[in-house]
Amino acid sequence: MRNLLNHRTFIPLWLVSISLLFCCGLGCLVSSDTTSRRSGNYISDSTFAQIEPGKTTAAWVKATIGPPTSISTVDNMEIWKYTYVERKESSGAVFLVFGGHNENETDHTAFVQIKDGVVVKAWRG
Repeated sequence: MRNLLNHRTFIPLWLVSISLLFCCGLGCLVSSDTTSRRSGNYISDSTFAQIEPGKTTAAWVKATIGPPTSISTVDNMEIWKYTYVERKESSGAVFLVFGGHNENETDHTAFVQIKDGVVVKAWRG
């Protein structure tokens, strides 16, 4: 019986082994990380969509979303202002070649206009 690792099978096995080692090893050489944080009165899109002018009460808004960041009064109407800041950080690196870091901070605002205990208008700014 002939040797199983003759010249014909040795070279393809060697190439496959080196390729696998390179691909698996490359995964250890590349890294990335992303984090996102919110602070303040965050209102999700699905919650905000539940506010129906003419139907939703101020009590529901306060119970569901929480107290506003600030309240203004204009023409016997209250305007509740909700603000939050979203901060995203991401970084990545390729071993011994380059690395990078990015920070992005965005301010968000939502307004709810209330008259006689009922929402008149709701919008994002």
